[in-house]
Amino acid sequence: PVALGMDGGGSIRIPSSLCGCIGIKPTFQRLSFQSDVAPSLAHLGVFAGSVNDAAIAYAIMARRRQEPSQEQYLETELQAETQPQSNSRDGPNNCPDIHLHDFVSKTKPEYLKGLRIGVFWDHLEDAEDNVVNATKKAIEFFRSQGSLIIDINLSYLRDLHLAHSVTILTEMSLFMEEHLKDYSKDLAGETICALSYGRSFTGREFLAAQKIRKFAMSQVEDLFRNDKVDIILSPATPCPAPKIKEEILTLVSGELDSIQTTTLMRYVIHGNMTGIPGIVFPIDYDKETGLPISLLIQAAHWREDILFRIAKEAESLLPMGW
Repeated sequence: PVALGMDGGGSIRIPSSLCGCIGIKPTFQRLSFQSDVAPSLAHLGVFAGSVNDAAIAYAIMARRRQEPSQEQYLETELQAETQPQSNSRDGPNNCPDIHLHDFVSKTKPEYLKGLRIGVFWDHLEDAEDNVVNATKKAIEFFRSQGSLIIDINLSYLRDLHLAHSVTILTEMSLFMEEHLKDYSKDLAGETICALSYGRSFTGREFLAAQKIRKFAMSQVEDLFRNDKVDIILSPATPCPAPKIKEEILTLVSGELDSIQTTTLMRYVIHGNMTGIPGIVFPIDYDKETGLPISLLIQAAHWREDILFRIAKEAESLLPMGW
């Protein structure tokens, strides 16, 4: 089973993580679509019940923008076991051709051996103990398979979160401006406040946010292009799914809990602001509630095949598998 979603600040990866399913946010514009709501942040992606389902759905949708024949798709995507990897931007709109080389390859039985996994430890440990312990357990699994754990520094993340807030609220408020007059009575008060907040930012503040974004992208390029790491690993969320209060269930429009929302977004914003692909998958269950705890891994632009392969290799982390 698969479903489509749009991720401008974790709207695929967060619910996937909390529900224990697979959530893939591809490289920005890898799955082509038009969004006026948050045009520089929104990513079209996939919710799925398994890594295989997510990979197949991703490959089909990404390939549609290049309009192949069915035979060409089957030949190049599902049987390309020994073709060389390519980061060249040969596809339309400067996108490289879609491929799943590392995911489908049978030539690398010890795929995790030598894999360079970047971990920003201070950020990883900014989560509940059960999440931190599950994440460290996953790291030890990768280490036992021969992966290399490399310390990295993403000290700009706090500033990047602020830049994301300025960017997404500004873009959403601009889109909604022409609709507020006709539909404001249909919107919850919290939504109207958020849109008003977005309209309050100045052009100078928006530009400052984009400068922070540019810096973050340069840091990501340095990590991946200079062969420092193959993936970045972190928890998907800092806690399992929070309990919904009884009184919230009676509200017609629900509740906008900005503190809780910001907390759940702690690990995912990096991917939206830099456009790198990320996948979440379950690695453990909380001992008290039985709710899933998930991992987030992110790779260089256009390297979704790496993410699918690592997620597939990590299926054994769950006692009963997926």
